[in-house]
Amino acid sequence: MAHIGFAGEPPSPAVRRLTAGIAPSTLQEILNRCLSGTVSPAVALMQMLIDTEDASAVRAAVDEVTGRAATLSRASDSILRDRVDDLTQLVVENEPGCERIAEMLQGTMDSPEPARTVEEGIAFCERLFDWSVQQSEEASVALYSLGSPQLLERATMEIMAELEQWGRVSNDHSVLDIGCGIGRLVQKLAPYVREVSGIDVSKRMIDAAVRRCGSLPNVHLLKGTGHDLHEFAGATFDTAIAVDTFPYLRQSGAALVETYFMEAARVLKPGGELVIFNYSYLGDDEADAAEVAALARDHGFDVLVSAIRPLAMWDGLAFRLRRRPPAVSS
Repeated sequence: MAHIGFAGEPPSPAVRRLTAGIAPSTLQEILNRCLSGTVSPAVALMQMLIDTEDASAVRAAVDEVTGRAATLSRASDSILRDRVDDLTQLVVENEPGCERIAEMLQGTMDSPEPARTVEEGIAFCERLFDWSVQQSEEASVALYSLGSPQLLERATMEIMAELEQWGRVSNDHSVLDIGCGIGRLVQKLAPYVREVSGIDVSKRMIDAAVRRCGSLPNVHLLKGTGHDLHEFAGATFDTAIAVDTFPYLRQSGAALVETYFMEAARVLKPGGELVIFNYSYLGDDEADAAEVAALARDHGFDVLVSAIRPLAMWDGLAFRLRRRPPAVSS
């Protein structure tokens, strides 16, 4: 569902003073990243909950930092103090959500281990997301939302803004959301594009998506097999988006990733674009960029944007690939 993000720059002395002695050391490292501005408070809380599976331990660590920050001079450390305030406010406002996330993590079927076969990987993903959406619709698609509809809305609108900036939201565009989950992006895209289709391996995810946006006339939602995109004809879409989908394809095996790149190329119109937020959970941006570049080359894409983190709330690694027109035979 999520991962511990990249390390970033070493923390400043002021940050180190605030987090000195916080245990375990992994919590201290996450707090260092948050207070240095490398990850948002929401992502930091998510990462701390993943690390501990204990909401009270996370709250205790944040309270410790908050108490120490009270002695800081707001004039000389205003940015740092503001970051502490933002983190403190978030954990206070979302304490029940943090407790629910911890419970989900304690009971989750999630696993960082690669599947032994593609079939096993797809079946695992279906079980995982059928289960997680019953625990919390918001958290099932974005743990960093802490189960809050308001936080998920903010995060979704950030993604929408990036898609708009890249010219992928237009009233003459047809869009495919691969791994659409509960339909949060489908719902937001629908008023601004010609049509939008969403597909997911989890029936319970699709059921939630239908409740949210199935009545919209230009929305089409399907439960897929997870093996490919055979439900869609070739050269159908102007844009295909995959938000936190490829890490699960990759966990299911390299062959499935190859298939989805091939299928994305097939269903996109020439000049259409594949937009990926998060390719893997390796935590190695250079390795992800290299893999995506090789897959793009092999399947007829040009890389327009590679391995950037354009969002403020979520640290998703973004890629933007454009489908090359077919070669003209002489």
